[in-house]
Amino acid sequence: MANAEEFGQGKRRALFDGGKMETTALPQGTVVLAGGERMMRPGGRSPWHTDFGPKLLYVLEGTIGVQGPGGETLMTCGPGPKLCLSSQKGMWFFRNAGAGSLKFVLIGINPAGKPTIHEAVGQVTGISANRVTLAVGDVRSGEFVAPRKEITLMINAIGSVAVGDHVVTVKYDEKTQSADGLLKLAERWQ
Repeated sequence: MANAEEFGQGKRRALFDGGKMETTALPQGTVVLAGGERMMRPGGRSPWHTDFGPKLLYVLEGTIGVQGPGGETLMTCGPGPKLCLSSQKGMWFFRNAGAGSLKFVLIGINPAGKPTIHEAVGQVTGISANRVTLAVGDVRSGEFVAPRKEITLMINAIGSVAVGDHVVTVKYDEKTQSADGLLKLAERWQ
């Protein structure tokens, strides 16, 4: 849906031309390498992501925390300089886990045809059959985006969500305005 820069979380700089590069030099077949340098202020965090491959993190300054659903800490890397490999596949977000600024290089390795997904967060404002309307959230502020924006999504498996619940999409497809499901969050945008 959006990247950390769009949410005012920090600065980005791509490492590869066009932000990604394909290679067939790996035994498992074609993979897409994507990455860049990231900077994040104290307290900053990224949007939710869904990934299908590992991430190489080189922390230059500060400490990065990788969080999963339910607030679970999946990994901490730092203080910098430090090199870490996150084999996390599935849903996660990264945050600045230190008191100072965070500066790191991220290189993602995803199978071709399975790019990183930036998930949407929001509060359920309506449910009709397999269509759910969300008031879109802003992970930076913990509030709703301003001006207020709603999106209506086709959900394959709605599960036990109700109007008023705070949720994150599961495998969100912005082009088709659809998702495999919704994950209820304990706290707003978690």
